[in-house]
Amino acid sequence: MRFVLYLLCCFISEVVWAADYSTQVENIKVEQVDDNYILDVDIIYNLSPLAKEALLKGIPLTWRVFIKVKQQGVFWDHSIEDFSLIFQIQNHPLLGLYSITNVSSGTKDMFSTFFGALNYMSNIRALPLINKALIKAKQKYYVVVKVKFEHELLPVPLRPFSYFDSQWALSSSTVLCPLKN
Repeated sequence: MRFVLYLLCCFISEVVWAADYSTQVENIKVEQVDDNYILDVDIIYNLSPLAKEALLKGIPLTWRVFIKVKQQGVFWDHSIEDFSLIFQIQNHPLLGLYSITNVSSGTKDMFSTFFGALNYMSNIRALPLINKALIKAKQKYYVVVKVKFEHELLPVPLRPFSYFDSQWALSSSTVLCPLKN
């Protein structure tokens, strides 16, 4: 009987952990425009039912987009440029609107639909990355992009659960893109 309960628990835990709500980083494109390199990237936010429910109740959700330009080295790679963008989405139930706050720049935009707000947050376009003068001709460089869900910015009662529940595993894996010089 214990063995059957053990197998049942293993099966249930696999079902619970099977869903993947991680953020996806796609279509990274780095181009040289005048004396700068600019970055275009698409980010797909896969919100779990629990995260959507929290958002609908007015709890803000925050992600930090880490962007680095690295130079390949013999033993280790060197960071040439390192910065992050912070985006926060929040539902305002009384207004029937969603807001996206770019914490990095201090701008706030309002949207009438969840999908409009998410689409705005998902498309990073023409972001100045690095000045061409900092790139050496015979060296190899690459761009690193990672999106991290900020558990620490959730309300205190939700934080402990967010670290252990797969529905709050909303970060991305690290994605690399070569920088052509």
